[in-house]
Amino acid sequence: MTKNLQNALECIENFGLKCASDEASRFAASIDNSRYNSMPDAVVYARSEDDVSHVLKTASEFGVYVTPRGAGSGCSGAALPLSGGIVLDLSGLNFIEIDPLSRVAHVGAGAVTAQVDARAGEFGLFYAPDPSSHKYSTIGGNIAHNAGGLRAAKYGNTRDNLLALNAVLADGKIIKCALPLRKFSAGLNLRDIFIGSEGTLGVVTQAWLKLLPMPESKKVALAFFDSDLRAFEGIEKILLSPLQPSILEFMDSDTVECVRKRRKCGINIPRGAAALLAEFDGPESSALDSANKFFKVLAPDASLRMAENREEEELLWSLRRSASPAMYELGDSKIGEDIVLPFGKVATYFSFFKKMARDMNLPAPVFGHAADGNYHIHFMYNDSENTRERALQAMKAAVEKAVEMGGAISGEHGIGFLKAQYMNIQHGEPEMDAMRAIKRALDPKGILNPNKLYCSCDNNLKPLRGVKLPWD
Repeated sequence: MTKNLQNALECIENFGLKCASDEASRFAASIDNSRYNSMPDAVVYARSEDDVSHVLKTASEFGVYVTPRGAGSGCSGAALPLSGGIVLDLSGLNFIEIDPLSRVAHVGAGAVTAQVDARAGEFGLFYAPDPSSHKYSTIGGNIAHNAGGLRAAKYGNTRDNLLALNAVLADGKIIKCALPLRKFSAGLNLRDIFIGSEGTLGVVTQAWLKLLPMPESKKVALAFFDSDLRAFEGIEKILLSPLQPSILEFMDSDTVECVRKRRKCGINIPRGAAALLAEFDGPESSALDSANKFFKVLAPDASLRMAENREEEELLWSLRRSASPAMYELGDSKIGEDIVLPFGKVATYFSFFKKMARDMNLPAPVFGHAADGNYHIHFMYNDSENTRERALQAMKAAVEKAVEMGGAISGEHGIGFLKAQYMNIQHGEPEMDAMRAIKRALDPKGILNPNKLYCSCDNNLKPLRGVKLPWD
C-alpha cells in the first residue's frame, strides 16, 4: 500500500467511515458476475452522499484510484478495481421514498431494484425495469449500465424511467442533474451523461425514478416452433401486428433442448423446438384479447399454450429462467455477449452465427429480448479441452458482424473492461475523442474507475472457477 493511499484512508477513517483491508473484504469487492476478479487495496463503505463526496475529494487530493460498486451483479467487469486503490461500496445508500401523487420513487444508489418495485407496489404502482438480477442489482448499477430486462419491450430501459439524479464528481463536488418533473428543458441534459458511464465520470448517489400504475391483469402465452427460422418469422409477425407485448422472450432450439434435458416439469417440450414466451398486461379484457390475438397471429405455425392461472404462469416462466443455467449441458464454461440487432436482419445474422459455430465446433445457444432486438449470444466450451481461445476468437467475429449489420455491442450489460476492445468497432475516432474529452473534463486526474470503457487494456485475467455468488 502506497503512502498516498495510507494517508487517504487515514483521512477517510477520521471522517468516520468504515474502511476494510482484510483479505475477505477485499476479495468480496474484487469480483462481479463475469467471474473475473482484481483485488483492491481497501474497501470503503459509504452511508450517505456526503460520505461519497468526502471519499472522492480525499482520493482526488492524494491521487488514489476509486472504483464504485453496488451489488457486483454486472456482467462486463465494470466493478473490478483493475488498478487497485479503493473500492467505494454504495450499498449503504439504500433509502426508498415513494411519492404516489407524482408517481416518483426517490432512492439511494444502493437501493435494490426489486425492493423499489415492491415498495411502489404498496401504492398500486410499479417500477418497470426488471433486469434478471433485479433481486440483487442496485439502482446505481442499473444507471451505470442503462440496465433493461424483460419488460423493456414495452416500458424501455433505465434511461426511459429515470427522471433525475445526483452525482458526485471526482473532486467531491455534488451536482444535480435535472429535476423529478414531467417536463424539464433548462440547459444541457447532464442526466444522460451519467447513464451508461459506469462510474467513470462521477458516482451516482441518488435518483428519482418514474413509476407507473400497476397493470390490472397479465396474460402469459408460450409458443413452440419447429425451427429457429420459424420463430424469427413469428417474431416478425408479432412486430408487424398492432400487438404490444410487455415481454417477448426468444429461446433458440439449442437453449430449449438444454432446458428440456435439465428440467422435469409439467410442460411437454417438443424436441428441436424454439420458443417464444410473451406477456400482455393491462385491463383484464385487454390483456386476454391481446393474448388471443397473439395465438391468431402465430397459428398455424406454432404449438401454443396460455397460462390459465398464476401457477401455470410461474411454470411457463420457469422455462425462461432456466435458460442460462441449462446451457451448461453443452459445456462447463461459456463466453457471452448481449448484442442488439436491427429487426430486419435478425434471421440473416443468426444464419451467419450458427454456421460459424458449426465451423468452429462450438455449441452456440441463444436467448434474448425479441421485442427490442437484444439477444444474448453464447459460445460454450469445456475448459479442459483448451478451447477458450477459439471461443474468444469466434465471439470477436460475432460481435464484429453485429456491428457491420448496423447493430450494437451491448444492449444492457454495458462495456466494463471486457467489451472495451469492441468500442473502436462500434464508434469512430471522433466519437471516442468526444467521450474521452468529457472524461478528462469531469475527471482530470483519471481516478474514477480506470481502464474501463474508453480504452482497451491488456490483461492476463481469467474468470475464476468454483466461486459461488449470492444470485447463483
